[in-house]
Amino acid sequence: MKKSFFISLIIAVVLIGSLSALHIPMPFVIVITFVCLFLIILATKVYYMYAAKNLTKIEHFMKNNLKQPLIALYYGVANEEDELVSDSLEKILRRYKKPHHQAIFKTIYALYKKDLSEMKKYINEIKPLPFLYYYEGIVSIEEGNFNKAEENSEKIEIVWMKHALLAELELKKGNRDKAETYAKTSLDNATGMQKYMIYKHNNRLFT
Repeated sequence: MKKSFFISLIIAVVLIGSLSALHIPMPFVIVITFVCLFLIILATKVYYMYAAKNLTKIEHFMKNNLKQPLIALYYGVANEEDELVSDSLEKILRRYKKPHHQAIFKTIYALYKKDLSEMKKYINEIKPLPFLYYYEGIVSIEEGNFNKAEENSEKIEIVWMKHALLAELELKKGNRDKAETYAKTSLDNATGMQKYMIYKHNNRLFT
């Protein structure tokens, strides 16, 4: 936190100095500096949430931002911290009211609790479609409908998601080595918080 503050302070000083040298009126300098800092901070946050690949840095970012419900949910699920998961989910559901948002978060929670009947209540409302196919595939695997799960995997074009589903399928079939190969491919193609979740999940399954 202190490091981020000092970096922001240095950037602000440099911006103010550079803009002042261009004889820009001070009120405009302050506004431009504020906007630039905001965009830099926002870009950094989005990067670690959705694009970063370094697991150590992703974990560090998540630990430092657990006050944000979405990040807390991902971290809680990844580390199986029940209280953090339920508390963050409650906040998320209050914030995101659209049916498809509610559906996917409730499905995530139901999967976390291994409650298939609860998952089935919301799956058909999930958007976008790849997520619907994925969670529908998970239910099919747990119910022993392997053909349906494989059909769903063929509909998914997102690489990490397709291979995550195939990993679960092969593991359920008893093909541990094949499942581990799919799981590794899923991890290699994921980024941001999703990569962290897959990493933690794979560790529990294969180590």
